[in-house]
Amino acid sequence: MKKILNIKKRSMFLNKRGFTLIEMLLVIAIIGILAGAVYTMIGDSSDAKTKSALSTMKSIMPYAQECQFKGDDLSSNPVDGNPICSGSETNWPALGPSECSYDTGSASTWVVNCAFATSVSINCDARDGVCNVN
Repeated sequence: MKKILNIKKRSMFLNKRGFTLIEMLLVIAIIGILAGAVYTMIGDSSDAKTKSALSTMKSIMPYAQECQFKGDDLSSNPVDGNPICSGSETNWPALGPSECSYDTGSASTWVVNCAFATSVSINCDARDGVCNVN
């Protein structure tokens, strides 16, 4: 009887020595998912914000070009909610990223400045239909 108890104790001890491969892979997968989630929250998102602002600027390009074709100058002080030009019913849209703001433009151009980790300037020209990031 004593010999049977020793065998059971020994087999219980052998089974509880370490983690199984499945348990280790599961822990590694969970850590990887958590690390990815944390990285996206604290990572550098200025590139995505710049693309968002650039997309907004490109979306109003047809309206700015329409003003140019009609001979109207773009608003010299673009502010979200104000008309793009004197003859337009379309207003300057609100910029997605809060770090971005409209800057003064000219008769056919407008500028958006964004103050992220690095300063970004988006220059748009209605004559060419092009927006460039500087």
